[in-house]
Amino acid sequence: MGEWKRVFLNPGRIGLTLLLTLLLLALFAGSLMQRVGPGELNRALEMGRYKGELTEKWKDEDPSEIVRLSEEEEALLMDYYYFLYGYERWDSEGNVLPPAFSSREEADYAISDMTYLLSLRDDELMFSETLFMYVDALHEVQKDAEYIAGYTDYLLKIQKQTEDQSKTSIFGKKNSFSMRNLKKTAEEFGKLLGKDGKHAVPVSFGNNTGIEKWLQFTLGDYFGLLLIIVFVMAFLEERKKGLWSIIRTTEGGRRKLGFARAGILLAVSALSAALFNMLPLLLSVHLNGGHTDLSRAIQSVQSFRTCTIRTDIRGWLIQYFIVKTFSGLFLGLFIWFVMGSVQNAQLSLAALLPVLGGEYALFSFLPVQSFLNLFKYLNLFSCVHTSRLYTNYLNINIFSFPVGNRRMMMLLLPILLALFIFLTVWMQARRYPEGNRDILSGIALRLNALFDRFRRRFTAGMWEGYKVLFLEYGIVIMVIIAIASKSLSFSVWAPIPESKRVYYMYVKDVQGSISEETDEYILRARENAEKSANPWELQNALDMLEERISELRKQGGREHFDPWILYDRDFDAYYGKTPENRQRLNAMIAMLFVIFLTAGISSYEKQSGVVPMLRSLKNGRRKLLFRKILIALLLTVFSWGFVYLREMLQFISRYGSGMLPASLKSIPDFAAFPLNLTVRGYLVLLEGTRLLMLFSVAFSSLLISSYLPNVRVSYLAGTAVLVLPALFTVLGIGVFRFVSPLIPVSAAELYLKAGSGQRLCFLPFVIWLLIGHAALMVWLRKWNRN
Repeated sequence: MGEWKRVFLNPGRIGLTLLLTLLLLALFAGSLMQRVGPGELNRALEMGRYKGELTEKWKDEDPSEIVRLSEEEEALLMDYYYFLYGYERWDSEGNVLPPAFSSREEADYAISDMTYLLSLRDDELMFSETLFMYVDALHEVQKDAEYIAGYTDYLLKIQKQTEDQSKTSIFGKKNSFSMRNLKKTAEEFGKLLGKDGKHAVPVSFGNNTGIEKWLQFTLGDYFGLLLIIVFVMAFLEERKKGLWSIIRTTEGGRRKLGFARAGILLAVSALSAALFNMLPLLLSVHLNGGHTDLSRAIQSVQSFRTCTIRTDIRGWLIQYFIVKTFSGLFLGLFIWFVMGSVQNAQLSLAALLPVLGGEYALFSFLPVQSFLNLFKYLNLFSCVHTSRLYTNYLNINIFSFPVGNRRMMMLLLPILLALFIFLTVWMQARRYPEGNRDILSGIALRLNALFDRFRRRFTAGMWEGYKVLFLEYGIVIMVIIAIASKSLSFSVWAPIPESKRVYYMYVKDVQGSISEETDEYILRARENAEKSANPWELQNALDMLEERISELRKQGGREHFDPWILYDRDFDAYYGKTPENRQRLNAMIAMLFVIFLTAGISSYEKQSGVVPMLRSLKNGRRKLLFRKILIALLLTVFSWGFVYLREMLQFISRYGSGMLPASLKSIPDFAAFPLNLTVRGYLVLLEGTRLLMLFSVAFSSLLISSYLPNVRVSYLAGTAVLVLPALFTVLGIGVFRFVSPLIPVSAAELYLKAGSGQRLCFLPFVIWLLIGHAALMVWLRKWNRN
């Protein structure tokens, strides 16, 4: 019982578990949205509610009738959209149809039950995006109904394919794997058909959105694996603290402790399955309509189209939770065996990472057709992603006999559990603190002797860099940052309003410094417009262009800059109002990178218990601190480069090289910007501001971690204090923007306000510069005077 209390009542592990749970739920909520931003969660919830109501209303209808009803609903929505914004409707022969409604009141009454949609009708962009989300929901309802209607035919088709393929020469060998696989597939799917060979398992129409969205969200599986690793590392703490020899001399310090820890892993696995799998499922069902009949056959959910077990949704969930729990137990035992086999606690994690990396590579990249595909499915990550055992039907070639991947795992799991319980308990009893040294530790000793020849010449700054990069696994974090940042996107394009489509065509054609050549272009364009089939539309667009050029000339003469006519949509896609939510998300990611790279700089010595010794040395105060600050700045520049330098280079290479010399004030959104800058100068200012704000985040991270006992808790606290408020801001909970550096780090939206003449927008920059400076000063004072 003492070991249970030690492991589960540790504040750091409790805090990390809660933080991971909150982070996972936030990420899951974000996955339901088409994009991350204020109001998007409400829109996603509305879509879930809408689809839930439709399925509840139509659940007793025939599938073909459901298809018809959904098509009628879609036609109504499109008729309203065309009527509201004055667009023409066309029939299949190209004839213009009359308006669907005679008045605005009649149109509003037709969709009066869609109050959320009606509330957006004054904003064409938001209304059209939301309306097409309703249409997408109707398409999903149609697909569900068509799937239910065609499920029996799908099963009969499998039987027919088996019969046809067995007659071909490729599959014709009687004892070949191909022939056996065909027969086995037909037999297993045939069990889902009725005795008459026609009536299939009783699938029925219902709201499956919550289950489908949950199945698509695989992050919970990885969070569960991470939690198991965290708790396994708790078993190695006595080695770090030098208590291993003492614990082994106690009455229960060997075999009894081993069994206790196996029980702890079972509890952790059940907790992981509950928090990171079942809790998101409950949230998903609640957010996506809330109506889910669990008594329906599991094949009623499209993702289980190829599932051959006969059970209902409730029965499958119970089975899934049990399998997930015992799969997690096996993962925990395996990880404990690998890490426990290495005497040095720090090297144990280094031993585990290549094993997991190799298993993931086999699981993700090995082709299904490969003769080594056994290693793809008999794999640790098959235990991580247990739902795939049910949603992906597959037979593996075992000595020319087809064995289902799910059946194989179910047979092997009890054997593997028994084997690794024996191995881990045996290791706990037989692994000595001294002696029977493992190979990895022996190699490490020899390498350390070699490296010591170089390390003894290290200066204070070099030791600080070595500590961050190697002892704190900073180099691993940097590699992760380099890989993760490749998936970041930076641009979001706003749709062109129909009224400005031709105008922007002219702007793109004439883009450049405004001169006599610009006037000549407009004259030629007007002449060509008069000869066109639609001169009014072209002339109207040229009037808009000429008016814009006239305004720029006046402003340029008044404020002393060279006016340009710019295709500003390119600039807006990266730095304007449209990608505001994307900018916030990227800023949060940059902050997370900075925290994970800097949190250990001031807490590692405290974790190692060497702070008093360092402070007593000649250079252990001011000089060492300057080295720490320099390392923090360099790591922050690294994080900034992989997010924001990448963004700027992408913009310049794709769209910006031609507009870099242009005056920033030539862009309409920056007409009132207080500084007379070129686009190039603005980008330098923007990216420099972002870097300064990230420096403030780094200094805040240094201060927070200086109060904490170890690096792990520093990661936790830095994320909780700085990143969680940023995440809530990204999700649109506005009050958190006042306690988070997210908006100043993002910076572009504040400079956009400056472009419209708002001077108070610079206040957040000043506040967070002062906070960062104050954090640095308090940290320096704390180190020097404590």
